[in-house]
Amino acid sequence: MVVLEARKVRILLLVLLLPTYCLAGVINWIVVDYPPYYILEGDFSGQGRDELVIDLVSANLVGYQFKRHVMPASRAVKAINKDDEVYCMASLYRNDERRKFIRFTDEYSTLGLSPAIAMRKTTAEKLGLDSKSPVSLTRLILNHGLTIGTTLNRSFGKEIDEIIALSPEPQVSARAGRDTLESLTYMLMKGRVDIIVGYPSEHTFLKTTMDKQDSLIQLSVLEAKAVSKGYIGCSKNAQGDETVKAINNVLNNVNQSEQFKAVMLRWLPENMAPTLTPYL
Repeated sequence: MVVLEARKVRILLLVLLLPTYCLAGVINWIVVDYPPYYILEGDFSGQGRDELVIDLVSANLVGYQFKRHVMPASRAVKAINKDDEVYCMASLYRNDERRKFIRFTDEYSTLGLSPAIAMRKTTAEKLGLDSKSPVSLTRLILNHGLTIGTTLNRSFGKEIDEIIALSPEPQVSARAGRDTLESLTYMLMKGRVDIIVGYPSEHTFLKTTMDKQDSLIQLSVLEAKAVSKGYIGCSKNAQGDETVKAINNVLNNVNQSEQFKAVMLRWLPENMAPTLTPYL
């Protein structure tokens, strides 16, 4: 009996001394259908920027199991709010509202050029705008009365979010559902909105696939910072806290790697790559 009890004690001690990653659990990665960040079908399936970041992070996290869940973009961020599971999403902006239910990494997971706007070339010509110079989004909306299309529940950073939030309600069209920016681009081409907000790689991807008449132009935004950082956000619970700590530990190495730099540049327009490269 003494021998058996001693064996049980040794086994218990071994379990308690196991590295925490052995008991780490499951990370549920949230995926949305949003090229070029997530590409769920076609020739480039699985080659979206944020998908590749998830691959890099997951490959460096020892002891975790990973699952991916495809969700509509409008539901994705709120779906992280779990009490007993860990759901995570890459490339999120941090803001006070999201911090209420999301635990964010300290290290960035994506680095890209800041939000830009797309508009019809005819509108740009009418206003005397030059694609080589940044434009004030505030002036376009408040002074020129332009209507803006944006994605529901998506953050574009504090500066842009505040401009949209303070814009007259009739001038803002917020869309939800799948392929949101694609539908907004269609609305822009049809004259139903005057400008849409997105990122350079998104506008370029959609212009290539939709704008056969070359009717759209992309402009940088004066109020936005030069580059934008995205962070991984996970469920704000005990296991989520541990998961974020583990992700932080690997992100510090991941985002200094050559693979990471290649992923950040992969879907960026060739003429804009030199603008981002010094920050990588």
